[in-house]
Amino acid sequence: MKPGSWIADASDSYDRVADRYADLVRTGLEALPLEKRLVDHFAQGVVEAGGGPVLDVGCGPGWLTRHLASRGLAVSGIDISTAMLRLARTNNPGLGFAAASLTQIPVADGATAGVFCWYVLHHVPDEDLDTAIRELSRVIVPGGSLMLGGHVGDSTYVKTEGYGGLPMRVLFARRSPETYAHLLRGAGLVVDATIALGPDHPASGAIWLAHKPV
Repeated sequence: MKPGSWIADASDSYDRVADRYADLVRTGLEALPLEKRLVDHFAQGVVEAGGGPVLDVGCGPGWLTRHLASRGLAVSGIDISTAMLRLARTNNPGLGFAAASLTQIPVADGATAGVFCWYVLHHVPDEDLDTAIRELSRVIVPGGSLMLGGHVGDSTYVKTEGYGGLPMRVLFARRSPETYAHLLRGAGLVVDATIALGPDHPASGAIWLAHKPV
């Protein structure tokens, strides 16, 4: 990673907060029944299409990777934080995890039956966002699926602390649902659904379900 880059900043930041972050999100989707049903819908679709490798991009401590595995998926995870990966491997000894950025995924074209990317892209600056989404699309086999979740809105700032006041330096960019749908289409995917999570929902944002045409 290039020193001083947003990737290095995010890696260093999440290394510092990894333990506290992992504790905060330990319950996974249990408090988010709508999201849980949608994630299970994604998993069921991959299984019914014949299965195959699934990649959890930005897996963090691996709680959602574990959930996907419990739904019958052959899933592995990547993340840029070595501390997050350490926790993921400790908590999920039967699953595979690797250090990588979503702007350069170390997977061959069309090698995955599905990609899961959950609340990650708000850390990617505008100039690299198209590259990141094209990488997500590149690794999906024709007929394969993508599930993307993320913050939406119209604001950008640099987050300088979090998870109990620990120092961080990460971009926090809220973009419109239409922006992501447009980029997904530009990357060759068909957007099957954009699901807005309302302002009174515990995790305000949106979810996109997409697939790569055969």
